[in-house]
Amino acid sequence: MMRAVEAVAVLGHEGRGGHSPRRQVRPCAQASKVAHRLENNVVYGPEHTLPLPQEDLHTLILSRASKWAHLDAIECAASGRSYTYGGVVDGALRWAGVLRNFPGLPHGVQSLSMYCTNAPEFPVLLLGTLAAGAVLTTINTNYTADEVARQLLDSGAEAIVTDPHLEKVVEDAFVKIGRKIPVFVNGQSTHGHPNLQQILEDKDNPMVDPVKVPGSSIATILYSSGTTGRPKGVEMCHAAYTANLSTFTHPHYYAIQPPGQGREQEVVTGVMPNFHIFGLYVVHLLGLYQGSKVISFPSFDPQSFVRVIREHKVRVLHLVPPMLNFLTKSPSVTSNDLASVGVVKIAAAPVHATTAQEFKDRAPNPVTFQEGFGMTETLGTHLTPLDDERLGWCGKVAVEVGAKVVDSDGNALPEGERGELCIKAHSLMTRYRNNPEATRECIEPDGWFHTGDVAIHQNGFFNIVDRIKELIKVKSFQVSPSELEDLLLQHPGVEDVGVVGVEDERAGELPRAYVVRKDKSTTEEDLHKFVSPQLAEFKHLKGGIRFVEELPKNQTGKLLRKELKEVAARDP
Repeated sequence: MMRAVEAVAVLGHEGRGGHSPRRQVRPCAQASKVAHRLENNVVYGPEHTLPLPQEDLHTLILSRASKWAHLDAIECAASGRSYTYGGVVDGALRWAGVLRNFPGLPHGVQSLSMYCTNAPEFPVLLLGTLAAGAVLTTINTNYTADEVARQLLDSGAEAIVTDPHLEKVVEDAFVKIGRKIPVFVNGQSTHGHPNLQQILEDKDNPMVDPVKVPGSSIATILYSSGTTGRPKGVEMCHAAYTANLSTFTHPHYYAIQPPGQGREQEVVTGVMPNFHIFGLYVVHLLGLYQGSKVISFPSFDPQSFVRVIREHKVRVLHLVPPMLNFLTKSPSVTSNDLASVGVVKIAAAPVHATTAQEFKDRAPNPVTFQEGFGMTETLGTHLTPLDDERLGWCGKVAVEVGAKVVDSDGNALPEGERGELCIKAHSLMTRYRNNPEATRECIEPDGWFHTGDVAIHQNGFFNIVDRIKELIKVKSFQVSPSELEDLLLQHPGVEDVGVVGVEDERAGELPRAYVVRKDKSTTEEDLHKFVSPQLAEFKHLKGGIRFVEELPKNQTGKLLRKELKEVAARDP
């Protein structure tokens, strides 16, 4: 599951100059602490005071964007290429026309895959694809041709957008699946494919009216490993997105408010990869919904990142823990560089209280940390209210969300007791694509979703304390041990194997393989050379390979991964 555990630092300020005295941000003058209710050990968030949006996702965003047509929507930190909100709307409707009228497809492109690094064209493609009545699916840009091929087959993509430096991977993936689909390149193609930027600039490509679709229609398919196994396609419908946009931006929780009525336009950093739910939803959809300007980074460059924060007077940052550590500990980052910062959102792992305090101490103005929780399968479900900080906890249940901690029999546990976190929300995924068994395993008939995370709750706050699921968390990405094990077992020198995550200061965890060899001639180098070309780099066995005589298993032959992790903990 692509879990987005966020920590958000909210800094109040008077003015945008960086040296003005600032006060701590509060959602509104008349706000009081958010009331949650506890019924039979189930925690419920506040009820929404407004009706949930009824239109589809693209209609909702495009209608709001038209109010800010003159404002910048997105700008590339590297190239300076940018689009206003009006430009995003025009480009999206022009792109929708290209997809709907694509030659050789009677109904147009119904499913578009994106295999691209971050670029300012992303919101244009996202909204335009949905406006064409099509489904958008994204591919991790670290993936190899084998991984791209598997995802293209599973998603049923009918066209793909990629970057010039990734064209060769796409072509290799086509060889593996035995067919080609139309390719658009965001730049100059080396294989004769159409240039996306030229298409969006070409006034001869007519804009079309958006297609209206039911809220139950699938909007996106993002890939998540769920609790185990290879990545699975998470089908998220339009209504799930629009409900979460409406509820998650409640002023008690969400620090960014739309421009107007004396409020300046917010600027947020778009460093999170757009193929990830954090980049697609938290950065872009929430940013567009609130009228923010996104500064898009094709990759994380420390010097450029600090320069953008300083020059654009960025108040809202979207980070992963290593980036926070850089801003907190690097001698090249000064308190003046952080003077304009207003919000820091961190994906991939909780932030330790000590790190949060270090950031508080370094920042020149008062800081309130606001941690949250969400997943690809649920969108945002927990967030610390702006007036109720509790370091080290992932917040309270958001508006219109229910959460409970259950034992192995599914009974809701009282405060302070450990169990699996289960969630019920309007923003729950529809299903895992082509995988009804996995869907049944995590969604109960009455709508409760099993996260695979071990949690406790107390006074309305939740804390993730462990994982039931076997996934290895490498920075913001999740690695399935069984995927690595299946691959290693294909090597002729491997008799048996177990893969677990080992702690790493920078990455959080790294995959390590414990291998039973068929003969002693098989070396660690042999296995690295076998695995690395077939998998994205973050899946490589950077935690090492250990050769063992046997693996811990139960009487039925099931690998006792918990015991293997205990072995790894004693063997750094």
